[in-house]
Amino acid sequence: MARGAFSWQEITTQGASWQGALTAVAAREATLRPWLSQAERRGLIFIGCGSTHYLAQFAAAWFQEITGWRCRGLPSSELLLQPEAWLTPGERPAIVALSRSGDTSETIMAAETMASQGSPLLTISCYEDTGLARISDVMVAIPEGREQSFAQTRSFAGMLVGVQALGALAAGNLALLHALQALPGLARQTIQDAQALATRYGPDETIQRITYLGSGALYGLSNEATVKMKEMSLSIAEGYHFMEFRHGPMSLVDQAHLIVGLLSDRMRDYEVAVLRDLKSRGARVLAVASNDAGLQGVADDCLVVGPTLPEDARPVLFLPLVQLLAYHRSMGRGLDPDRPRNVVMAIRLSGTGMASDV
Repeated sequence: MARGAFSWQEITTQGASWQGALTAVAAREATLRPWLSQAERRGLIFIGCGSTHYLAQFAAAWFQEITGWRCRGLPSSELLLQPEAWLTPGERPAIVALSRSGDTSETIMAAETMASQGSPLLTISCYEDTGLARISDVMVAIPEGREQSFAQTRSFAGMLVGVQALGALAAGNLALLHALQALPGLARQTIQDAQALATRYGPDETIQRITYLGSGALYGLSNEATVKMKEMSLSIAEGYHFMEFRHGPMSLVDQAHLIVGLLSDRMRDYEVAVLRDLKSRGARVLAVASNDAGLQGVADDCLVVGPTLPEDARPVLFLPLVQLLAYHRSMGRGLDPDRPRNVVMAIRLSGTGMASDV
């Protein structure tokens, strides 16, 4: 296969993983409902490693906002190695383990430890016959998200929609469930529109630094965007909350700095004001939003996504652009986004070190 062929195919066909996630959650509704009843009483912790840690960040903020339940998002290693920093004595929250492979050592060990102490365990993955599946009370598998490239794109998107469908079910929000059903039909046009911008900005080597900004649940997606850019293209990239970027990091802004703003509806006025400040200091600004109102003279370009959808259904539509930006920057540098340097498909541990490259 030509370099980048797997990544390209996986990014551009991710609509199938969105649909697969909706189908998988619907098929398990009968077993999910009693599990969710326990989670409502106990609170939830979403765990993952790498990209799925950033998915856990997104999931905790989004799920809490939708349901009103107490939710947190942690790296699996934190819950495994220093649970006392995150749990009160006797606390046994429900655990949602997020893992593309279902075989990441830290996630299995953290989940197994918590389950042995009485925590209900749900896994969202792209594979069924895995270490996590064998210890989980409920398993949601999304085979349409499986990948051959190392960097997570289609898998991340599918698991994100799975989290959203789970949250809508937990909240009893039929309107949101209905809105989520519209997502797969929007995939092709969203990817096409994102591609037009990504081919312009991604390979541009006058851009030396890239910062992704997001508020609330979208902060998790800003972090995922940075790891995609780092993995695929070996670029300097960071993720911040919009308002936090003024507190120090703004000193880095100049004409070689690309700011990618993932705009919410709830905080939009504040977020646009941040982008205006950064634009006035020389930054190039690329916005992703439900409309381009108020962005004239602020953003160099704006990708409009999901204008007819409620905000809570929209997050997955932000992903194609950030994935394609990383893909095209990697390709422009002569790298292979399918096989990022020093990255492996799943981390398995032997003692305190990595067991092997797998």
